[in-house]
Amino acid sequence: MGFSFPDEVLEHVFSFIQSDKDRNYISMVCKSWYEIERWCRRKVFVGNCYSVSPRMVIKRFPEFRSIELKGKPHFADFNLVPDGWGGYVFPWIAEMAGACPWLEEIKLKRMVVIDESLELIAKLFKNFKVLVLSSCEGFSTDRLVAIVAGCK
Repeated sequence: MGFSFPDEVLEHVFSFIQSDKDRNYISMVCKSWYEIERWCRRKVFVGNCYSVSPRMVIKRFPEFRSIELKGKPHFADFNLVPDGWGGYVFPWIAEMAGACPWLEEIKLKRMVVIDESLELIAKLFKNFKVLVLSSCEGFSTDRLVAIVAGCK
């Protein structure tokens, strides 16, 4: 017969583990740790926006408050990716708008961010605080103003 800590204790301990890699490892220890990690993960990193669907991320981590998404590959920085290749954030924003109204932070890298995506962020995420756009394209400065006006 083994000893087990209460879930609340493990959840508190897990909150000190910042590395995504380490959090992934602890979630593989047992079903109980998988579930605890699932419910206490607040930051999610997706290194390739096409590697997993927004719905699967939301299902796996239903309480996340921050997401970092990367779209186009690194060589897109050197104009080596054809126009229209992809990296669209709109499907992610649309999916998260319905399932994650508590979202506070979005970090995007090499993504296509259309104005409608920024409008959804400003309108539907009431606790939104941080938007980071790194090497992103497709949006107007007018919609950035909407983010500033509509969010904390």
